Amino acid sequence: MIFARVLLILFTLLEIKNPVLSMDSKALSSAITKFSAKFCNELDKKKNVVSSPLSAEYLLALITLGTTDPAHEELLTSLGIPDDDTIRSSFSAVSSKLKSIKGVTFNVANKIYIKEGDYELDPKLKKDAVEVFDADFEKVNFDNGAAAAGLINKWVENKTNERIKDLLSEDSLDSFTRLVLVNALYFKGTWQNQFDSISTMERPFYVDTETTVNIPMMYQENNFKYGESHDLNAQLLEMAYEGNDASMVIVLPNEINGLDGILQKLADGYDLTAELDKMFSTKVRVTVPKFKIETEIDLLQVLPKLGIQAIFNRQNSGLTKILDNDEPLYVSKAVQKAFIEVNEEGAEAAAATGIMFLMMPCPPLPSKSFRADRPFLYFLVGAERIALFIGQYRGRN
Repeated sequence: MIFARVLLILFTLLEIKNPVLSMDSKALSSAITKFSAKFCNELDKKKNVVSSPLSAEYLLALITLGTTDPAHEELLTSLGIPDDDTIRSSFSAVSSKLKSIKGVTFNVANKIYIKEGDYELDPKLKKDAVEVFDADFEKVNFDNGAAAAGLINKWVENKTNERIKDLLSEDSLDSFTRLVLVNALYFKGTWQNQFDSISTMERPFYVDTETTVNIPMMYQENNFKYGESHDLNAQLLEMAYEGNDASMVIVLPNEINGLDGILQKLADGYDLTAELDKMFSTKVRVTVPKFKIETEIDLLQVLPKLGIQAIFNRQNSGLTKILDNDEPLYVSKAVQKAFIEVNEEGAEAAAATGIMFLMMPCPPLPSKSFRADRPFLYFLVGAERIALFIGQYRGRN
């Protein structure tokens, strides 16, 4: 059975110290993919990584609705969304589409933990949190950091099938903490065409032009969506889950050292969605690694490179419409933890992010051959190819 458990928990510690433009589903999917590519391009290029930019986008979008410029403009530009009303319509639509993915289980959950006492969300932001993001609320005594961290960590464990444990340390929450924002995504599905474990064999993987490692490589010959991109100098493969609404997409460079160039081109705005639309169904001889990846990402390093800087500024964060009082707030720390395992049955994945506002022998060749024996980019996508997970496989951790 294929399991892909997708959770990104983004907890945000907040400390004391136009005209409406619409986006159709294709434009929104393209914007999410572009953000994901930019995000992934800033991660470690020397090892395997997994991340879930979409889950970060959920909370960044919510935060956007509680900001003023320059933070507000930075967030909109980075997310690729024109205005607040488009955020409201787009993320409502995204949640609806993802919850209705056929053949798999996919859940989206948002929760806001607020400091006990007189602290409340700004009424307008609270309305958006409920109506757009379907968020739940809970009051917490952050003065007791150990108890507060335990409460939130338990929620994280429950939403990730216990893949992400101890996300928060007891000293990460204290009397200055005002909010913890949490987003959880959960995915469970089964490959349409599973790999036979009998066909899995140790094979060489080209880490670079001078280095190879032996890793377990899975193999099957079947009908898949396949494409070749001249502009990206790469092959593309899409392997569907049951129901055919969700899938894993692999972008495989033709050159052993081609992955960095593809990442940069996508980060610069190249439209991968257009390439995916040109893929066609054909028989493919597929060889892909069997792997497990765990990644921890310091978002304080990543988000500013995406143009999101003001919310971390103690003097002028722009977080003026978050709470219903005049306390100055800023994002003090941001971290994401993620997990994915890909095997013959499928993939199991989980991620947690914290933002503190403080082959077998080859048979006769079929028409196409896809041999992922060099660094590649992978996506786990949902309805209308909305990117849920993105990562790089480079053959070493």
